[in-house]
Amino acid sequence: MRFNSIRFKASILYSAILAVILIVFSGIIYFSVDKILYQNLDHELRIKAEEISGILNAYEKIKLSEEFPLNRILEIMKHQETGMSQKLIIDDLWRSQIKVLNLEHDFINLIDLQGRITMHSNNFSEPLARLFREQIPLSKANVIYKTVHKTPFKLRAISLPVNFQGINLIVQVGTSPEKIDALLEKVLWFMISTVIVLLILTSFVGRIFSDNVLNPVKEVSDLANSITYKKLSERIKENRFDHEMEYLVKSFNGLINRLETSFSHINEFSSHTAHELKTPLAIIRGEIELALDGTKESAEYKKILRDCLEEIDRMIKVIKDLLILAKFDYKPEIFHFTDINMNTFLNELYEQSRILTEEKQIAVIYKGLKSEVVINADSVHLRRLFHNIISNAIKYTSMHGTIELISTIKDKKVFIDIKDSGRGIATENLNKIFDKFYRIYQENEETEIGNGLGLSIALSIAKAHHGNILADSKIGEGSTFTVILPIV
Repeated sequence: MRFNSIRFKASILYSAILAVILIVFSGIIYFSVDKILYQNLDHELRIKAEEISGILNAYEKIKLSEEFPLNRILEIMKHQETGMSQKLIIDDLWRSQIKVLNLEHDFINLIDLQGRITMHSNNFSEPLARLFREQIPLSKANVIYKTVHKTPFKLRAISLPVNFQGINLIVQVGTSPEKIDALLEKVLWFMISTVIVLLILTSFVGRIFSDNVLNPVKEVSDLANSITYKKLSERIKENRFDHEMEYLVKSFNGLINRLETSFSHINEFSSHTAHELKTPLAIIRGEIELALDGTKESAEYKKILRDCLEEIDRMIKVIKDLLILAKFDYKPEIFHFTDINMNTFLNELYEQSRILTEEKQIAVIYKGLKSEVVINADSVHLRRLFHNIISNAIKYTSMHGTIELISTIKDKKVFIDIKDSGRGIATENLNKIFDKFYRIYQENEETEIGNGLGLSIALSIAKAHHGNILADSKIGEGSTFTVILPIV
């Protein structure tokens, strides 16, 4: 498995997330068990301390003498030299009660508020008493739970304040948490081993999971690799994959669609270009062969040369138009935008159109803008746009026809309609007239008019100005081309 692969990264991420979850979950369980066990132990210590307190209450009822209540017993315990035999009796009673209550494994100590030991169990040594004094604070009001430890010694202890006839004492009971610590250690090792085993297992599961997730990607990749420029019509079926993978498949199919369209345009463009150049070259060759075939008069040679010159001019125009289209597509910086007064621009366009239509005696009707309008445009290319559309209108409008230039404003855009009274365009051809080299062939038409690039150039210029061109036409009623340009 490669370290920089998505599969590896997904497996690592999956394992890392699971590891964090398991560690946090195990930690919560461990500390919860720890807390519960120690709470139970503290509860047991509280019960034991209260039982010790009960023993003291029983002592208070022992009538060693009417003069020996509990305070006397305490005095006896403090002054061993005055009542050694009586102290032994009390100690025997004390320890017998401890045995009865199953407290012989606990460490029991009874002290006053000054820390002086009054009574204690046999196992409560002087070092342990010193450790209790150092680590357990004395309080006559609060019950204190404390873990007393000094490596390797460890006890859990309670300090319970009691009062007997105005005498404040503290019952201290300590017990070893060895069983709890052993259990917690087992729980800890169990959790660690469980987490490790689960991580190892999930690393394999994660790899299988990532393989299943990425299998559609591999399938798409294999299908994509099988598609070549000769098989651009093939597509990947979208319904074969999960919803998330459909985005990738749709994007890929969309890319193939665009590539197929581009290749189709390139093939069509190349075919039309070859045709446009092949025809005049064939004519020139025929004229030259005719000139070389025998001796001719000077006038005949001149006619041949004029025909060749016309064809050369036609080829130059085609090449220039192709270069212009290429620049529009790949070099948008050729446009030099400035603010243009559309009223002045359209007035000039109207005057130029009148001159162009004089030969066919076509009437030009102009309806200008009612207010000043300024657009940001390249005036040179904008004139080319309107010139191409108006030239087409003139070509396809009969003698004594009409061409209308109507300008209006709507939604911060200027609309310029160029409407002619020509023969019109069939509805099925309207969506093709802006294609490169597309020309409409009319019956009984002896020659082809134009090279089919004029409207394509016009649309490219409009798009470069963030505008558009719409076409509407009916056979026998003429055509209307609407140029839409944004207002500054």
